[in-house]
Amino acid sequence: MIAEINAGISKHVLNSPETLVSDSVKGLCYANPHLRLLEKDKVVYYANVEEMALNQVTLISGGGSGHEPGYAGLVGENCLAANVCGHVFASPSSSQVLAAIERVQSPHGTLVIIMNYTGDCLNFGLAVERAKARGIKVDLIAVGDDVAVGRSKGGKVGRRGMAATTLAIKLAGALASKGATLEQVKDIAQYAIDNSATIGVALDHCHVPGSSSFSQLGPGEMEIGMGIHNETGFLKAKLMPAKELVTKMMTMLVDQSDGDRSYLKLNPEIMNSVVLLVNNLGGIPMVELNLIVKEAVEYVLAQNLKLERVYVGPFVTSLNMPGFSISLLIVDHDRDVLGLLDQQVHVSGWPLIAAHHFSKAIHGENSAAVKSPDLVIEAHHGQVLNPRVLENAIRGAINSVVAAEPRITEYDTILGDGDCGQTLKTAALAIQGAIPSFDFTSAPKTILSIADVVEHSVGGTSSAIYCIFFNALVSGLLRYAKPSVDASVWVLAAKDALSTLMTYTKARVGDRTLMDTLCPFIDTLNQDATNIDQAIEAARQGANSTSNMYAKLGRSSYLSNEEVLGSGIPDAGAYGLKKILDGLTEKLK
Repeated sequence: MIAEINAGISKHVLNSPETLVSDSVKGLCYANPHLRLLEKDKVVYYANVEEMALNQVTLISGGGSGHEPGYAGLVGENCLAANVCGHVFASPSSSQVLAAIERVQSPHGTLVIIMNYTGDCLNFGLAVERAKARGIKVDLIAVGDDVAVGRSKGGKVGRRGMAATTLAIKLAGALASKGATLEQVKDIAQYAIDNSATIGVALDHCHVPGSSSFSQLGPGEMEIGMGIHNETGFLKAKLMPAKELVTKMMTMLVDQSDGDRSYLKLNPEIMNSVVLLVNNLGGIPMVELNLIVKEAVEYVLAQNLKLERVYVGPFVTSLNMPGFSISLLIVDHDRDVLGLLDQQVHVSGWPLIAAHHFSKAIHGENSAAVKSPDLVIEAHHGQVLNPRVLENAIRGAINSVVAAEPRITEYDTILGDGDCGQTLKTAALAIQGAIPSFDFTSAPKTILSIADVVEHSVGGTSSAIYCIFFNALVSGLLRYAKPSVDASVWVLAAKDALSTLMTYTKARVGDRTLMDTLCPFIDTLNQDATNIDQAIEAARQGANSTSNMYAKLGRSSYLSNEEVLGSGIPDAGAYGLKKILDGLTEKLK
């Protein structure tokens, strides 16, 4: 079923809130054959745990669910032996934890690594003590890396556990696989705690499946320092540009003058090596997350810091919270921190191709590429007899489409994706800016310049259609020039360009596309190259006729015929082209 609360504010896919975690961990194990499940206790463990336990210290983690991949995603070779799954945002019971300890215990010892939250500390702590009473060699460590809760506020509680827990587990797992003792494995986890810092931000709260309560931030509001269970942050602020936000967050991580939050001990006399981890809290699109990475990396590069590794992805989420966190870990080369991070693991929650180095040299160069020869146009071939007329016609088309943008956008918003008007306006303004560089004495060069500007200023389907037409139009102009270009040459070239365009699109008259405008316009001119009035009238009728058509191509083709016909509006692309032709031909007349 689909569970819904507050009139659709938050929705979840589940069978029931009570079975969500059990169902989820089964799916995880189905998808990852190296995992096994103790269903009653919701313990996910490594299938080859017996061999692992014979050779090394075993590791256990766990806590409330809802943070996937969380730490069930780190169960596997060279990492965790088991993870204990509580209900969403709730600690598992000590009995569940004890079942995990008993299942993956090792004669070399077992280390339990958790995040620093009261429920986890108490329940996992109780299980560890119960295991010790049974003669099992086991120890526990709680990771706290959040700097939002400063020393004065945190007091005895300490820092909350967040995404740097992933780095602590990765280091401990790698060292354990090398045969280190329980004390050594715990020491490397403690190193990660002492030398890491994390700060998060959320654009809103998340909703816990099955909960009747739901908090939200106000419109245009974000919260810096929010925890992974919807805990309040330390600062509510208005939405700000990504660069400003990331700078604010990174400064909190590295500012040595902030006695309350300066947990990273950076040596001002050397270039400190650091690892950067950018964590998706669940609801940030990758296009935005990569922007955050860019800003965070460039901040680090501007400091007295050496960036060694960058890790990006959902490591510790908070259901679908629209937010992210940034973590820094200081690298101790004597401890081989990078080597431990680089060690290959067979788990689902660590990047399969995690970077083993960092490079700021991201820009390529194409000097070695095979380049097409520049277009060579013989002198006066395709010459425009009155360049001012051509320039005025292009300016007329620009002004017309820019003025029509709101109406085009309105039409496209109703039946499309809403970008047609802005796309045409962006291209028009880009052409306007480039006009001083155009050679209006040459029709082919002018049209090629326009095609180049359109291609580099906008993308999408409409850009490709216009650019194909323009490039084919150039070929026609060169073919039919006498050598100068007059109205008859333009019409012949346009007819050829339309024919060429039709080899790349299946759109024809009657399909509710810009072809309903373009084809009548060119066909009418082909009958009489001087009859611009009739051609414009044909284009107008063609554009208007799309109001009575259902769509066979384009975004609106996914809508029902009733919805399209019932709108009573023309196709946005057809209408946009009609406005371009209006402005173009007005100056020609």
